[in-house]
Amino acid sequence: MLLLGVLIVWTPFLLLVLALVVARLTGCTVNEARAQTCRIAGLDIGGLLYTLMTMGWLMIPLLPFMALTLIGAAVAGVLALFGIRWP
Repeated sequence: MLLLGVLIVWTPFLLLVLALVVARLTGCTVNEARAQTCRIAGLDIGGLLYTLMTMGWLMIPLLPFMALTLIGAAVAGVLALFGIRWP
């Protein structure tokens, strides 16, 4: 259940990174102003890249929760490093 919550919180960031990586690999231009033509194997994925890019705006209200997951992971890592078991 906790892993599902972490995945939901980090999904907008992952989609934004996916859009940027695909755009970089294909040589396409992607920005939040408008969808631009990006043809891969005869398909125009410009609209999809635009949608994935604008999902990044959902990170703004989710930033506190993203920070909490990072802090929780750091605490869990330190506890695991020192061999402390959480009840």
